[in-house]
Amino acid sequence: MKIKALALSLMAVALCWAAGLGSGLVPVASIDATDQAKSGGPLPRAFVSVLPELKAKSGVAVLLPTELPRPFEEAKHAVVEKVSANEYAISLFYKLDIGDAGFAASFAADASPNYDPRGLPGLHVVKLARGNRGFFSPVSCGGSCGPANLWWVQAGTLYQIQLKLPSTLGENDQERTIMAVADSAILAGPR
Repeated sequence: MKIKALALSLMAVALCWAAGLGSGLVPVASIDATDQAKSGGPLPRAFVSVLPELKAKSGVAVLLPTELPRPFEEAKHAVVEKVSANEYAISLFYKLDIGDAGFAASFAADASPNYDPRGLPGLHVVKLARGNRGFFSPVSCGGSCGPANLWWVQAGTLYQIQLKLPSTLGENDQERTIMAVADSAILAGPR
């Protein structure tokens, strides 16, 4: 009996390590049983502190990726910018209190948007996971550079991801990067 318990404990430790404890990801098992049932994978550590507030205050399905590519995985501070029954917006920062210089990414959803991204200039239509159609806009620079953007509508809700990518990164690479993050969020499903 003791050997079985020890074996199960060692398997749990190995599974937690494989699920991402060593890479800055929080295994789903450490969040709670409800999230385990709803989540398709681990949640990047930065999101763990804001998820309960989003779920408590918003009726919108929260879609967040299971992992973030470099350098976004290094963003350790999540801030709830906006949350209501019909929307949420989270920003990730590398450092707080230094304005846009510390900004890494944002994740937003709006069940009652007052705009349609298809009306924005310069968008590329992209194919996302589970048959979703997205609208991609690359980094744009004028006096300063704006982040790459990706919008898609899922179950009547408009989702948006912004990633602060270098302006020197080619548009195809920007598109691949932001699509991978969106696909991860879509495949993980509501948190």
